[in-house]
Amino acid sequence: CLQNQQRPDQTPPSLREVTQNVYSPTTLLKLARQRLLREEALAISALKDLPNMMFPEMFEEAFIDGRTKILTAMIPVWPFPYLSVGMNINNLNLDTLKAVLEGLDILISQKVRSSRCKLRGIKWRDTQHDVCGIWSGFHEDKDLPESTTQKQPVENSPECEVKKELKVMTQLQLAEGRVDESTIYLLQWAQQRKDSFHLCCRKLEIQGLTKDTLVEIFNTIRADCIQELKLGFFFINELDLLNPYLRQMNNLLRLTLDHLRGSIGFGEENEEEKAITLISQLPAFHCLQEFNINDVSFIDGNLKEFLRCLKKPLETLCITNCQLSQSDLDYLPYCQNIFELKRLYLSLSLHNLLLAPLGFLLERVRHTLECLNLKSCEIKESQLNALLPALSQCSQLTDVNFYDNNFSLLSLKQLLHHTGKLSQLTNEVYPAPLECYDNRGVILTNRLKNFGPELLDIVRAKRQPKKVAFATMPCFRCDGHYVYDLETQCCHFKWDPLQS
Repeated sequence: CLQNQQRPDQTPPSLREVTQNVYSPTTLLKLARQRLLREEALAISALKDLPNMMFPEMFEEAFIDGRTKILTAMIPVWPFPYLSVGMNINNLNLDTLKAVLEGLDILISQKVRSSRCKLRGIKWRDTQHDVCGIWSGFHEDKDLPESTTQKQPVENSPECEVKKELKVMTQLQLAEGRVDESTIYLLQWAQQRKDSFHLCCRKLEIQGLTKDTLVEIFNTIRADCIQELKLGFFFINELDLLNPYLRQMNNLLRLTLDHLRGSIGFGEENEEEKAITLISQLPAFHCLQEFNINDVSFIDGNLKEFLRCLKKPLETLCITNCQLSQSDLDYLPYCQNIFELKRLYLSLSLHNLLLAPLGFLLERVRHTLECLNLKSCEIKESQLNALLPALSQCSQLTDVNFYDNNFSLLSLKQLLHHTGKLSQLTNEVYPAPLECYDNRGVILTNRLKNFGPELLDIVRAKRQPKKVAFATMPCFRCDGHYVYDLETQCCHFKWDPLQS
């Protein structure tokens, strides 16, 4: 009988694996979480003894299931310095926001704070941790400006000093008539408790808000926390209203001006003059790394005034859907704070301008420039020669985009001979040569198919390319594009020629 019994070490591997899975610590923890979430009162009473490792996943499951009472109870005993709620987590709504903020209210009202609570800040709608949804961290301060991570004591009130360390960090998109209810609730909550909490908005996007709304917002959030600011659909004279708040943005890293228009209130006679005066009064941004200007009136002939606000070397300059004059282009290579550019994006008509100043700028940034995007600049082959000598010296370039420019086959070959010298390039987009269209602009796909191998061979003769594409303009009939690329080495149809 004993001979017929299997010894433990003779258990079939499949059964052993099943046993290990059933009784593994991971499975047991999951079962424990599920039991607690089913019994709300038990879960809340057990929080004081719950192992720290169970908190993040239990919080996420309670969040997704809408267990708002458990969420509220977990905040005052959260055992990590930070709690981050990512944009991709399910059930990100007003009820869950209220539950989290109610937990903060309980925490701040406690005369004696729980010894296990280490909470210093909550990130709401955090894009940096979207993958895992709920995230607990120890080093969140590295993402915040120095001025927001320092303690700010309140005189004669040690208790308030502790409270003031608490932060709610978020990003806000505010547009007139399109502010969601969670954002409204958060702003109202923060306004009522601004003596106890800091509402830190790292990324702020404002579109067409009224004066009263703007004042209310900036009375609620801390301007020195803002690192990314996008101002869209404003009249240019409204910059005067924003200037006092812009001056407080000592840690601004990225500024976007989008769809700024002149105001009919100026009157036709001196409208542009007053607009330029307002632009010149933009405050100095001592930390700015990226400046984006899209579809902005009055930049034509006045680029110098827009760039006057730069007080340190810029890393990224992006000017799109604007009209530049020759004087603007002439000024670029002499602007002191763009000599260390890493990324230059220009998407605007240059076909009537002399491009020698742009070539001079490329020469000045040849040791730092990593990305050059001249998409849709309508550059003609007669202008291209002004760029080529400097372009071939930009040894750090990894990305170039010349799509939607007017190059003949001969000009395109010349361009490839120069970019072929750039060993760091990993992504290259070029226009299909003009010979790929008939005199009515109809795409001749067979020609692109025939030219493709010859064009790729020019690059291959100098280096091993990583990703190269030659793309046509949109088809008149379907609005799609034809692309010949290194990956397929054939002419194929794509809706978006720039999409991988």
